[in-house]
Amino acid sequence: MHVQRIMAATPVSTVAKAQNINKLDTKAQEARVSNPFDEKNSSRASQIARNYFMGAQMVNFTGFPCSTSNFKVKELEDMPCTCCGRPMMTNKQTDDFALRAGKAVGAELNQVLEDNMPYFRAEEKAIVHYIQKQTKDMPDATLTSAISRTNADPAQILKDEQIDVLKRTSEKSKELLGDKNIVQNLCERELAKTFGVGANDRRRPKGGARFNRTDFLSQIVDTEKKGVAHKDVHKILDVAVQLPESEKIIAKMLSDYGHGHSDVRFAKRLIQKAVVTAEHIHPKSKGGPNATNNYMGECQECNGSRGNMSYDEWMKRYPNMPDNIQVNADAVTEEIIKGKIGGNYDDYPVDLKDAIERETAGKVVLTVKNPEEIDKAREERGLPKPVADAKERANAAGGYQGSYKGNAELDAATGSKRGKKSEKTQKSEATEQPTRTGKSGKSKKKGKKHVMRDFSELAQAQQQNQEAQAA
Repeated sequence: MHVQRIMAATPVSTVAKAQNINKLDTKAQEARVSNPFDEKNSSRASQIARNYFMGAQMVNFTGFPCSTSNFKVKELEDMPCTCCGRPMMTNKQTDDFALRAGKAVGAELNQVLEDNMPYFRAEEKAIVHYIQKQTKDMPDATLTSAISRTNADPAQILKDEQIDVLKRTSEKSKELLGDKNIVQNLCERELAKTFGVGANDRRRPKGGARFNRTDFLSQIVDTEKKGVAHKDVHKILDVAVQLPESEKIIAKMLSDYGHGHSDVRFAKRLIQKAVVTAEHIHPKSKGGPNATNNYMGECQECNGSRGNMSYDEWMKRYPNMPDNIQVNADAVTEEIIKGKIGGNYDDYPVDLKDAIERETAGKVVLTVKNPEEIDKAREERGLPKPVADAKERANAAGGYQGSYKGNAELDAATGSKRGKKSEKTQKSEATEQPTRTGKSGKSKKKGKKHVMRDFSELAQAQQQNQEAQAA
């Protein structure tokens, strides 16, 4: 695998130039220039695909359209996030955890939290560690009572977790590089300068400096230029990127869920950001389509935080992302070979490779298996080739909705109305006026004409019509 880390600022794009030329037509210019999926801009994608296959063998992988809820990779358990590298959960896994943790107390609660520690994201993990400390002295403590009975200080909770992650980063570097290594010295210097840990009284900071997570991570990346092997830098970063940085997020969680709320709901919030989502590689706001060839599996935390930020900028926050995309691609390919997500995804690894290379302008290059190599891997293992579902491919936007429909017990515990119509909707439907028909026989409904906005709505409407006719 060839990976070039992206740490430089994003260069001025063609879009920016177009905006300077004609500010009155900004949106139109951006959509036309920045959307690599536009047929007019397909030459680079075609070239990448052509160069990838030996002997100029061409395979048409267009990626079938699907809404974010239809991306079957989201059903795979414990896949590594393409961004932070942390394992991700399916919706079913998060619901199961919420019920277990929401009903547990004391030592049992402590154990449930410990068993699921790899799934918690940075700020949530800081709160979990705080709760675990409280359960040692309160054998009947629940998630909420561990907060409500104590004087939980968000600033101190954040500081304790930052110190813990810095120490774990230092230990990881010692494990890989030996004692008194460059990363260990970096961690000790940060602990002393910012938190006063290990510093003598003369050097101990009075108020404590503000910790800069991005700057600290960039210093770890720079150690590769000083002789540290790339694979070791990656393993160290896997620990360091777990550094939390938002006291505000911690304070809001404690305020919203730690006092007078359901323990199950609090548990669901603590684990929710680990759920696997479909990340638009080329942002939807910049013309990226809802299609498999523009998706990769990413946890809710990373997906929501990135927004439409360029990868050049985003990878300053997660400099280990290029390696994690490769790890994710390998893991998903293995599940494709096993037939875990049907027969429509054999071309997905190449789609992912193409989209990532295009979006990063060739700075991140993946090594993946093409459909022929996936078939060969199945033959070598004696595995059957899964049958592609033509109906799913044709109706993906409105057809496949996932096998998991939710947990009724969890919905009751949290007061969720998942899958249920609101009272307002029911009342509206009950009082809806019958359609009037004119002489021409055409429907004459009052109000504005409804226009389908995208393929997802159109396919869903078509499917509902077909189901109504079949009934």
